[in-house]
Parts: sequence; structure tokens; C-alpha cells
Amino acid sequence: MRTFKPILPIILSALLSACATVGVLTGGDRDVQAPLLIKSSPAHAATQVNTTKFVLTFDEYIELVNPTETFRLEPSDAKLSVTLSKKDALIALKGTLKSNTTYSLCIDGGIKDVAEGNDSIYRIAFSTGPSLDSLQQRYRVGDAYTKKSMQGVSVGLFATDTSKKARYLAKSNQEGWASLDFLPRDSFFFKAFLDINKNGMIEPFEPQEQLPHPSIPSNDSLAFLLSVPRDIERSYAFKVKPPGLLLGHLPQEIDLEDLRLNGVQPRSIRIDRDSIMIPLELTESGPLTISTPFDTLNLLYTEKNLKSPLKGEMLPSAMGNSVRVLWNSFLAASVDVEKIKVLRQDSSIVVLDSTVVENNALLLYSHSWSRGKLKAVFAPGAVQTSNGQKNGPQTVDFSYAGQEDLGVLMVKFPSSLGGQRVLLEKEGKLIQSHYYLKGSNLMQDTYRNLPPGEYHIVVVDDLNGNGFWDAYRPITKELAEPVRRYTKVPKVRANWEIEVDLE
Repeated sequence: MRTFKPILPIILSALLSACATVGVLTGGDRDVQAPLLIKSSPAHAATQVNTTKFVLTFDEYIELVNPTETFRLEPSDAKLSVTLSKKDALIALKGTLKSNTTYSLCIDGGIKDVAEGNDSIYRIAFSTGPSLDSLQQRYRVGDAYTKKSMQGVSVGLFATDTSKKARYLAKSNQEGWASLDFLPRDSFFFKAFLDINKNGMIEPFEPQEQLPHPSIPSNDSLAFLLSVPRDIERSYAFKVKPPGLLLGHLPQEIDLEDLRLNGVQPRSIRIDRDSIMIPLELTESGPLTISTPFDTLNLLYTEKNLKSPLKGEMLPSAMGNSVRVLWNSFLAASVDVEKIKVLRQDSSIVVLDSTVVENNALLLYSHSWSRGKLKAVFAPGAVQTSNGQKNGPQTVDFSYAGQEDLGVLMVKFPSSLGGQRVLLEKEGKLIQSHYYLKGSNLMQDTYRNLPPGEYHIVVVDDLNGNGFWDAYRPITKELAEPVRRYTKVPKVRANWEIEVDLE
């Protein structure tokens, strides 16, 4: 079980203790003092409680905020009915409380003052027996991939592996910390999830994690690293890119041979792990039905879509690479090179050596590329689709980077690489990806042809060897594959070699 060693223990203790008893969270320059709870009946930490009614008295007039979501009883053996009377919140318990059990009445932002709208967190513990349970549990919640703290995550103790409702529940604060108190010495399943649809239960599409084995609460701090489980059955986001492409999400786990378009297995190309592309130039306009063994989607391929012009999109290119032009339809292999001109800024011509067609991509090769801004001119009929549709006149500007425009990162890793994928991210986008086979045992590597800017280096432990980062897997209870993210990377500069020693 993963643990966090406490950092700044005095500050941390102060923060967490505010959630352990009746407390108020405040802050800011203006008057942000939340209503002060001056009395509760029964009182906090009361024992031998047998009442079904609570009265909470505050020091000012209050308002209720969505009490069905912000008021809860832990364990949830009774439902709550909340009403308001001036400075009092009246809470009725509807159900039968268990004997010799410690409960907590929790209010998370459910009470605010009338004047400023300041809210707070309150917790009143009581027992139906002669004593209070005293175990505690702390959590630190973050994103499994970005490593950033996550606020508002529901962290709970569940009676069984398949339980839908938590016996005890808390939510993480801005720093990602959550706290549960007054817990019994029982064994629970520990789960955390971001309750997007606010139904109190973990759904497949919600970021989540569950520790694989039940445990008894303790005073240590546990780490939850949330991720969205892969949906290996659902296809979605299919759309027509006229005139001749159908794009959509299809999980890698679904074999392309099991895909049907209007009842027929289509020609399809997998773009990446979960995205595919289907040519439509031989498809008539009308309804489109995309089906797999798991679901069916319906779209409309209109006559307007069918008659849309054939257009190309130039992608930025760098030294040593071809220039790639993406078209909105699959292309026939024949290309009229005489109708394609690439011009430098001074209007001189870049001589094309050859062209290659790959599905909807046209690759242009030349030994005389020039760095800087270029212009590609496509005369009518330069390319065509398999059904004979030809492009119209089109001029596209693009850029070609030379060695002096790009930088180099020479990276020393804190441990040897083997079975890891190293990702270079710039402004949240993947720029380069390198996979290192098990047994590589490299301690350093050089990454070339990088556009200038600030980078993050992400090292993913590919535990199952599939070449991808895998999120939490609910069926097998496998945790998300470990990720180490390095953000203190020197800025990459054009025509520079930068050395970085990762720590």
C-alpha cells in the first residue's frame, strides 16, 4: 500500500484537525467569516444518543445550500431531512440507527450566512453506545498522470468490494487532502472517485482508484492517484469529414474485423490506439450505421458532404523529413507531380524528387528543402480520389524547420531505462515519444529536432509491455501504471544542445 510521508507535519496537522471536529474554513481579505456553530443538540462527542432530531444553532441568520447533497450521515444508516428556522438548522433522521455505533453528521458547504454567502465545513460526532470510535485515516489525492492535486474527490470506506455506497465518506480539499475520523476498528475497502454525476457511486467514466485489498483504518496518510479507466467496448465521437472521411473513437481492444459500416466490413485504418479512419468516397449519401459487437451509432452522410471540395492541409515539417499533406479523402496512387509547385519566399522553386500516397496523406520528398516559410501550389487535378474526384486550385503556406531552428536535449536519468516510455511534452502536447525495451539499461539519451520552448519529461513504467500508459483497471483492480514527471527542465533553444540531469 502506498503511503505519503508527512511534510510540514505541524501545518498538516492543523489543516486536518479542522475536519476532525466542529470547524469552519475561512480565508480572504474581505469579511469571509462563515457562520459560527455555537451549539448543537445533541452535542459534539455525545454518547448514548437515542434521538432522531438534531438542532444546530449558529451566531447569525443562515441559508441552506442544496442540503440533499451537502448534508450527510456517516455511516448512512438513516436519511436526513433538513429545515431552517432563523439561526437554527433542524435535522431529522429518518431510519433506525444501529446500537453501539459512532456516527458523524457532516455538512460540507451546506450552510452559508445571509449577508456574504460564506459557507464552511462542520462535523458533529455522536455515538449510540457508551463510547466513540477513535480511529482516523488521512488521504492525499492526485491525478495519476499529471501528478497534480485534485480537489472535491470523494474518498470513502466501503463494506465490500462491490458496495455502491460508502459507509464513510470525505472530500479532498484544494491541496488534495481528505480526512476521515471517528472510525471503527473494522476492515474496509478504500476507494476514491470524482463524483461527476453526483450520485454518490463510482461510474466507469469517472476518475477513480481502489486499493486492491481491504484494510483497517490507521493514522498514516494513504495516496490515491486517480485516472479514468479505459472503456474497451464503447465507440463514440464518429463524425464525417467531407467529402470522404469518417473519423471516430474505436478502442484498440475492438478488432477492426468486427466493425461494420451499413452492415459491411469497411476498409479502415487505425490512426492511433483508439482512433480510426474510414474512407467514404465509394459510399452513397444517406444514413450511416456504424456497429460493433457492443454498440451501434447512426450518422447522416449528406449530399452536401458528398459534393464538398477535395482539400489538403500542410503539416509543419523539419529537416530530414518529407512534407506531409493531409487530404479530406483517401487518394488514388496516381499523382500529377507537374501540377504541384513548392515555392520559397523568393519565389524560387523547390524541386520535388518524388511523391508517395499513404491513404489520405500525400508525402512530398526533395533534396533541396529550404528552411523557413514555403508555399505549396496545387493546380486542379494534381491529386484525385479512387472515384475520380479531383482537387481544385489551392495554395497553402507552411513552414520547414532546419537544424538551426531546432534544439537538442541531452538527458541523464536517475535510474536506468528498460521497459519505460519517455514522453517529451510541450505546452501539454506530445512532441516526441521513445520506448525503451526491457534490458536496455540506458542511463542517458539524446533527443533531437525539438522546437524551442519549455518541456516536461514524463517517464511511464510500461508494466504490461503494451507500449502505452494504462490507467486504473477496475475489473482486475490493477493500479494505474507509475508515472514520473520532471518539470524542472531547462528551456530548449534553437541550435543549442542542452544538458539536464534529472533528479
